[in-house]
Amino acid sequence: MKNIFLILLVILAMSSGLNAKSQNRERFPLLRERIVQAKLHEIRNNLKLNQAAFEQFRPVYLRYERELSGIDFREMARLTRVNADSLTAEQADRLIINQLEVAKSLIALREKYYKEFRTVLSPQQIIRLYQTEAEMRQKVTQEMKRRLMKR
Repeated sequence: MKNIFLILLVILAMSSGLNAKSQNRERFPLLRERIVQAKLHEIRNNLKLNQAAFEQFRPVYLRYERELSGIDFREMARLTRVNADSLTAEQADRLIINQLEVAKSLIALREKYYKEFRTVLSPQQIIRLYQTEAEMRQKVTQEMKRRLMKR
């Protein structure tokens, strides 16, 4: 099951590497649904949620995930990858402002959903939720790097 989950996340990560602004985010709705289900499975296991708690958590997380997928995280990552000396002052300023806007969006989303998650989860479980999401992103990144090295 973990291999299936990892493969699904890798596919999602690889497809998100394409120009998401010019693509319809729902281009692969069945794939996205399978990935979300795999994430929910991993989260449920890591948070040790019983059936009742999971049934309360699931719709909240699905809304959170839908809104989270609307944030373009490439703007945040672009700041760390760019050669600062190759940019004009205006380009650098725009890059920083874009990165700050994305960060604000993420903070606003987490603040909004913290209140909703808190009705179902303990603060410790919310921390584990964020840790689980970070671990999943790290696994996807490692798998993508591994696959790119094989090419």
